[in-house]
Amino acid sequence: MREEYEQMELDTRRQLDKAITKLAEDSVKEAGEMILACGEAPTAVRNRHEAYGIAAERLAKIKKAVKSIDGDTAILLGTLPDPNFPAIEAVSSICNSTLEAAAVMIEAAAEMRRTLRDLYEAEHLGKNDDEPTPMEELASAAEFQDAEPADENETEDE
Repeated sequence: MREEYEQMELDTRRQLDKAITKLAEDSVKEAGEMILACGEAPTAVRNRHEAYGIAAERLAKIKKAVKSIDGDTAILLGTLPDPNFPAIEAVSSICNSTLEAAAVMIEAAAEMRRTLRDLYEAEHLGKNDDEPTPMEELASAAEFQDAEPADENETEDE
């Protein structure tokens, strides 16, 4: 007799990392609800081409936000050899651009979650099994004739 065991998972992350992950998930969920509730809610995604367009648009915004952080970090790097150059302003800029990037990322994650849901519905739930597939439509349009069943008594020699 074999005993059944429950599969368990051991989360070895630090408590801070767990809390930040939970906070991010909650923020993405809330942002998604806000996007749907606003008067300018986007239309439902109908196909993978629209999903790609949304992903590419969000990626461009993310890259722009990261580029801003990169620029601000380069300014901070420039303050290292010169003690008279104000490093506080550079760190303040990094803080602001990082916060802006976090907002862009949260919005992007919320949009992609909505896109995932819409695309799933369009590609899996929206299919009607009674409708013929394109291959079935092509075969029926070719007007093939059904073959007659072979007679068991006939042989090829006759």
